[in-house]
Amino acid sequence: MGAGPVTFLDPWLLQVGVGLTALVLVGLRSHAGRRRRLADFIGGRRAVDRLSRSNLYRLRVERTLLLGIGGLALAAAAAEPHWSGSPELPPVKSVILAIDVSASMQAADVAPTRLARAVEVAGELLDALEDHRVGLLLFAGTGYPIAPPSHDHQALRFLMEGVTPTIASAYDPGSLLSVAIEEGVSLLERRAPLAVEADPLAVGADPVAQERAGERLIVLVTDGETGESDEDVSRAVEVAVEAGIGIHTIGVGTEQGAGMIIPASAYQFGGPVLDVTGAPSTSRLREPPLRDVAAAGGGRYANARNGAQLRALTGELQASGSIPEQNPDDERPGWARYDLPFLLGLGALVLILIESLLDMTLPERWSLRMRELAWGKSA
Repeated sequence: MGAGPVTFLDPWLLQVGVGLTALVLVGLRSHAGRRRRLADFIGGRRAVDRLSRSNLYRLRVERTLLLGIGGLALAAAAAEPHWSGSPELPPVKSVILAIDVSASMQAADVAPTRLARAVEVAGELLDALEDHRVGLLLFAGTGYPIAPPSHDHQALRFLMEGVTPTIASAYDPGSLLSVAIEEGVSLLERRAPLAVEADPLAVGADPVAQERAGERLIVLVTDGETGESDEDVSRAVEVAVEAGIGIHTIGVGTEQGAGMIIPASAYQFGGPVLDVTGAPSTSRLREPPLRDVAAAGGGRYANARNGAQLRALTGELQASGSIPEQNPDDERPGWARYDLPFLLGLGALVLILIESLLDMTLPERWSLRMRELAWGKSA
């Protein structure tokens, strides 16, 4: 595949740059007029030859060319050009990892606790999604957006280190799946994909548009214990599906369940979570609603204790994320593989540097030495 024509991601910047370059050239023409008037003022061509080493009547064509071409090169670099025939990049997904931090996640039926296991699973997914944008959301009775989708996975790992047992509260009303889904949709909508042109090749020709055209997904990591009706959850799922957002779910916990102990922390008393009778409350994994949410959202359900299910879900998330190998039939010339904005910017800087050296004079010591050599020869 040969190198195709050059296209620009921001062509309006090219037009602005051309206009600014035209203003610079007009300024140079005006400067040439002032030089001629100065020459006439000091006595004409004969006086100029005696008083100045430069011809004030001559149009500085070399300076005009250097600045004109340099300005156009900078304008082209700012417009972000790229080769249309470049190998296509894979679509990049935007994934929101939504972790349940309600009191029920303090149950110890999964060692050491459900919350710790949820954070561990989220970290494993983050490792598997290295080619994609990933965001982080915590939720319980309300949503806590932590980070929008980003390629900065190191920052997300740092943020997840703060998801500790003391983050839960015994007074939390419980997890609301609808809130988690709504907040996840809101985070993804902040990075809405670019509209695809009518041309079916538009996405392949524009790496940035292609990256933004990937799937958008929400992964709920929770025990499924929710304090809301199925209708509320269904409505939130419908909104996500209408926005083109898929939903996967991961269940953390066991059907036998366990009690919950809230650790003591600053401004919070610790101790076991009690029910209305004052007896220790037991929390259990609720798989049916999680399966229903995944099915309605076009996704997959996985139990955090089932390695095969987790691998299947991870594989689906990773799909289309790897960069394809270089086609051996790609016969593009070597120069077409370089970054165009960098080459144009570098060329413009070189031209401007050369222009700045046109009026450079030799240091006084060198100038004296040149005169001595000239006098020696004349003698």
